[in-house]
Amino acid sequence: MLAAGCQRGVIAELGTGAGIGAAWMTGAMPSDCMLVTAEVDACLAGAAARLLAADPRVQVLTGDARLLLGPHAPFDLIFADCGVRDSADFANLTGMLKPGGRIVMDDLTPAAARPQTGAADVKRALFAAEDRLVWTEVVLPDLENSLLFGTRRAA
Repeated sequence: MLAAGCQRGVIAELGTGAGIGAAWMTGAMPSDCMLVTAEVDACLAGAAARLLAADPRVQVLTGDARLLLGPHAPFDLIFADCGVRDSADFANLTGMLKPGGRIVMDDLTPAAARPQTGAADVKRALFAAEDRLVWTEVVLPDLENSLLFGTRRAA
């Protein structure tokens, strides 16, 4: 849904895997949009590159997204489907967004459904500490999964 609204824009994906999520995004994004996706595992990146090879709007990068995505910024949308757990890395990602650009992280347990173990809630803490974002948690219909969604404030 978010990729579909990316007119004349650039989308970044961190954690390509075998390219299934990238294929979903390219299927939805407009013809004037580009996707740059990075995967640290060379075998998975190769599989994704083969899967997406016919679409000239897609570039699959092999290696650490933190090091590879910068030259392709600024981004209209970042899908961070990887292990970003460091505040400096998250601040760098936020800095790669255009004002009004969006960032999404998935694979969370809704805050209300989390056991009260006292364990750190790293992803939510990253979003909450980033004052350049307006953000919210979106609980999915199964009530067992959620994602974080942020929009970069205008400068």
